[in-house]
Amino acid sequence: MPRKAHKRQKSQPHGPQQPQHHVVQQLQPNQQQQQNNHTSDGPSVDNQHTADVHIPTGSIDEMNLRVLQCYEPTIRSIEAVAASSVVYAINGEAGGWIKADPQIEGTLFLCEQEPLKIEEFVLPRACVFVLNRKGLMNVVVDLARVCKAEVLGGLITLGIENEETMSKGPDGTNGASGQQVLGLWIHGNGTTGSGSGMSGPLFDPDVVVRRWQAVQVAMVNTLGSSQLLDTMGFLDTAATMAKVKLTGLGLNPDGIATTAVGPQPNVKELMAMVLGQTSGRGLGQEGL
Repeated sequence: MPRKAHKRQKSQPHGPQQPQHHVVQQLQPNQQQQQNNHTSDGPSVDNQHTADVHIPTGSIDEMNLRVLQCYEPTIRSIEAVAASSVVYAINGEAGGWIKADPQIEGTLFLCEQEPLKIEEFVLPRACVFVLNRKGLMNVVVDLARVCKAEVLGGLITLGIENEETMSKGPDGTNGASGQQVLGLWIHGNGTTGSGSGMSGPLFDPDVVVRRWQAVQVAMVNTLGSSQLLDTMGFLDTAATMAKVKLTGLGLNPDGIATTAVGPQPNVKELMAMVLGQTSGRGLGQEGL
């Protein structure tokens, strides 16, 4: 990796010490060209050697994938990337958004995961992963456990079922009383829309909604319902079986990075933490 990238990384705000593999530098094509120009300060090299030391965009994707798999081994591909996102939760009583404190901000990855399997039932799976650059707490949202997904401007909202309080509504769907809302604010110019380094199209937040809709359809086709009250048993059992399988293969089912930094809160625990805090600025105060 060229020295320039390391210098820029050190200038970021201070936070808890990250594992060395936690942050993967992603470069836009013009940034790569600028760094290539610095090679003129060193010894002359032939074109073949220069090509060998350059990092192709494809390898950046592979590096990102390996980093994510250190936290969640079931991830098998990256479908879309947003370079910067901030995590919020909605305050149902006050009607405003609360930013997580300590702040959770970092690259957002839309990921395909290994499908869940029980006998002849196979369910495709996907998640949203926010790799936190402000601390050690990442956010992983299983789209099969999201009851509603919408995009409001640059804000992705994900309705999360509170499994302890959710109930069936009069129309047979999950009752609203069991829902909490997680917000992912996408900002900044350096966003991409595919797993192709930083050279892809601008990130489209609607890609998360479309992926969630595909998961919903798959659950209806496979399990006969997309309601969490109906699917939770399958999701929990299949996820446990997947961990047992990884253990049998000699792999760490929780991820080697997760083991190193400590247990990560699930979405339910994250929501309780954010909604219970006394600090945090709403979106309206951000000047968005």
